[in-house]
Amino acid sequence: MRTKLDAVSIVAVLVTVAAFSATAPLTAYASGSVFVLALGRNALGLITLGPVVLLIRRREFIKVFRGERFLVRREQRRAVLLGSLAGTALATHFATFMSSTRMTSVAMATALVATQPVWQALIATMLGGRLPRATRAGLAISVAGAVIASGMDLGAGSKAVLGDLLALAGAVALAGYTALSEQARPDVSTSVYSVLCSFICTVELLILCLVSGTPMFALTGNTLIALLGLLILPQLLGLFSLNFALGRAPATAVSVMLLLEAPVAAIVAWLWLGQTPDGSTWPGLFMIMLGVVVVVVADVRRADPVTENLGDGWVTTMSPQHALSVVNDIPARGDIYASLWRHAHAGRFAEVEAEIRRLENQSIRVHGAKSCEAAQWIEVRAIVARIAGDHSLSAQLWSAAARFHSSAPCLDAHCGYRLNYSYQEWRSASGEGGTIDNAPTPVF
Repeated sequence: MRTKLDAVSIVAVLVTVAAFSATAPLTAYASGSVFVLALGRNALGLITLGPVVLLIRRREFIKVFRGERFLVRREQRRAVLLGSLAGTALATHFATFMSSTRMTSVAMATALVATQPVWQALIATMLGGRLPRATRAGLAISVAGAVIASGMDLGAGSKAVLGDLLALAGAVALAGYTALSEQARPDVSTSVYSVLCSFICTVELLILCLVSGTPMFALTGNTLIALLGLLILPQLLGLFSLNFALGRAPATAVSVMLLLEAPVAAIVAWLWLGQTPDGSTWPGLFMIMLGVVVVVVADVRRADPVTENLGDGWVTTMSPQHALSVVNDIPARGDIYASLWRHAHAGRFAEVEAEIRRLENQSIRVHGAKSCEAAQWIEVRAIVARIAGDHSLSAQLWSAAARFHSSAPCLDAHCGYRLNYSYQEWRSASGEGGTIDNAPTPVF
């Protein structure tokens, strides 16, 4: 996992920005209903990729709905429930944001929906987290910018103000989707989760069209062009290039670069649709973007410390930038790994799985889904599965870790050996012996 943006990653992010920036201008260009456009882009994307994913990942689909994977029985049914709620949040995002582009300027709608990281931070706070001072500062800057920019829309009438509110609602819905996905993603693969959310989103948008009496097949020429553009650009090309970039570059750097979507969308709307925001609006838009950058950077800094959340026995430590990168650097008994072993031996597997998921999400957010820091939690799960007596699952997890290291070698290719040794040392120190009975030997 690279710690800096290389040339290939920069190109991938710029492609993502260009593709996502087309959403608002294409929606504003089309004369058809925004509900039909939202339904069409999701339905066509589902029809295009759904069958391929179902064919390739059919075994996982069966296991997901039977709840056969990971340590906690039926844990993946929780992921299905959260994924369904996330699909609802995604449908809400499309309906509100795409509607806002018809009521306010493309620049304003895109800038306001880009405040999603701010709402994400507030959601984390409501769930028990603490809001750092830098995050509060970023929030204040963004709110002030939104007030300044939206105040200029008062002169354009109540419709423009309603558009601003819908764009903010789209940002909140997107933050809800992200928060739900963060909890569900460790239990299912990216492709399966994407199909699940897309299916729920498509069904709910279809219901919305039917309930609102929206004609779904009276499509004009410009609506068909916009629909095709929404499918090819943000739905397929944008998501593919974004996932590619997140596999190579730090998520924080990618998130900050994605803020270019707002000015790029404004430029496209100016050149194509002739939309030129009032000059007094630009300071507010700039403040919104500045505040979001502050929040994103503060969030990744907050993600570095690993704090306790399971009561007595969980200790405060620092998440290593390169986990266990020295062969003889064995974690002390008071570190997070020893805490995991101790609680697993006490039979608290639900709490252990929740803590592993939290730490894994943190590693994914900071270092990326394909980083060694994220992959080490597969190996941690393998040891916990051995403690739980599930030898088959433990072997499968070790094999999954081996496949990762063979396909994506990293700085810490022998992390599994060290985690295994860390566990043996803990057992020896706790008087339980220094070996894991019948433990498979990981091959990297």
